[in-house]
Amino acid sequence: MFVIKLKIFMSTKIIEMFKKNSAIATGERIYLKIMQEENATVDYCDWLNDVVVNKYLETRSVTIKELKKYIKEKLVDDNCLFFGIFMKIDNRHIGNLKLEPINWQKKTAVFGILIGDKNYWGKGVGTEATKLAIDFSLNSLGLNELELGVISKNTGAIKVFKKSGFKVVEILEKEMNHDGVLYDKVVMKVKK
Repeated sequence: MFVIKLKIFMSTKIIEMFKKNSAIATGERIYLKIMQEENATVDYCDWLNDVVVNKYLETRSVTIKELKKYIKEKLVDDNCLFFGIFMKIDNRHIGNLKLEPINWQKKTAVFGILIGDKNYWGKGVGTEATKLAIDFSLNSLGLNELELGVISKNTGAIKVFKKSGFKVVEILEKEMNHDGVLYDKVVMKVKK
C-alpha cells in the first residue's frame, strides 16, 4: 500500500529505493532512508529516553516495543514519511526526520528533525540532513512547501533551519509551554 501511494508522486527509481530499503537521499557524510521496525534498537531507545536529547520532544520515555509500533504506524500512514539519518562511514543511526502531516493535494508538509546521538551535535549533520530533506521533498516528492514550528529557546535548531533555507514567517507569542514556562513559537517555511 505504501509503495502504491508513492507511485503517484515519485519516479520508478525512488520507488525501487523504498522497496530495497535503500537510501533515498545521500549527502557528504549521511544518508536518509525510510525507518523500518528493525531500526528500533537499544541505542535509538536510549537517546529518546535521555532527558537532554528529549527536552523539546512530546515523548519522554519509550521502550523498543513502543518504538517498533510507532515505526509500523508511520509506515502505513499515507500522510507521513519517517526517515532515519544514518552515517555513511559506519551506517550508524544518529537521528530521524519526519514529514507529517503531508498534504498531497496542497503539496505541503510539516517538517521535524532530531539528532538523537549527542556525539553528532554541533558537527553540521543536522544542517546536512535538513538540506537533504528539503531537496528531496521539493524536487523528488514534488512538494512546494515545508513548514515547521520551533520553540524560541531552541536557538541551535533555529540556526540550523535558517542555514538550511527556512525563513521565519511568524512568531506566535507565548504559544509553547516548556517546563511550565510559556515561550514563543517560531514558525518557519521553505518554498520551492
